[in-house]
Amino acid sequence: MIGTRVPRRFPIGDGEEAVLVSRRGSDGAFPDPDPPHSSGTLGNRGVPGGAGPAPHPALSARTGVARFRAAVSVVAAVVSAAAIVGAFVLFAGDEPDDPVPLPQADAATEPMLPRAVPTITLPGVPRVKALQALPGTPSPVLGSVTDAKAAITYARLGGPWALGAVPSFSAGQSVGAARLPRTMAASGPLPGAAPAAELKTGADFRKAALSAVRWTVRKHYPAGSRVAWTASQEPVAGRGWTFGYRVTYRVKGVVRSSQAALALLDVGRRKPAIFFVTVSDARKQLWADIAPLVASVRAL
Repeated sequence: MIGTRVPRRFPIGDGEEAVLVSRRGSDGAFPDPDPPHSSGTLGNRGVPGGAGPAPHPALSARTGVARFRAAVSVVAAVVSAAAIVGAFVLFAGDEPDDPVPLPQADAATEPMLPRAVPTITLPGVPRVKALQALPGTPSPVLGSVTDAKAAITYARLGGPWALGAVPSFSAGQSVGAARLPRTMAASGPLPGAAPAAELKTGADFRKAALSAVRWTVRKHYPAGSRVAWTASQEPVAGRGWTFGYRVTYRVKGVVRSSQAALALLDVGRRKPAIFFVTVSDARKQLWADIAPLVASVRAL
């Protein structure tokens, strides 16, 4: 009769492997591990009628384990491949509609990069054209504004004008909110670096005043603004130059305009002073204040 198989360890390679070994039968012979076939013949496993001698039972067990392991490896590979294909098909449509944005650099640590300065193109300047008073009733004069930093003084107007800080200037007065297009009258030193050489002639002052006009168009009007000259003359008092101009621009697709003037005045310093006044067409009744304000500018 066939006894139960028990594991016995045989050293194989670098480790040990459990091998099933059949127990001897009661007659001292090893039983055949394969059951008899239905035909009554046992095949070639070392029994009468077989094709050759029967292999050692330990070798048969070893071969069976190897075949079992190979079969398990094949099944595992097939299952893994099927899982990968299934995952690809399942998640192929899960791409986000928009790419995930990359993290932005911290503004506090990001290096400051120079910004492109928009080019302001001005039309040809008339040699001399007097600044004209515009229709309307000028606002009452309450006193004067003294700008010690720019070293000039000019008229202080009553309501709706109000004294207060004006962006980019050292002193001034304004009407309404500080948003483009602004209504304001303000002063300060000529923006930018000091002139490389002392300003002496009318042409020198006119050139410096032109650079200041470009600065006002870039800084205080909507992008794409266009300029038309209304005046070009020497100041009422002192040395310098005065420009009058109309600025046209678009606000929410609607064409709008402002009347403006800029006076550049020699104050005995390397940097001259500028006085700038601009009034939008939303406050046309204040256009009459432009000429009196420019005429009131004096050096300290």
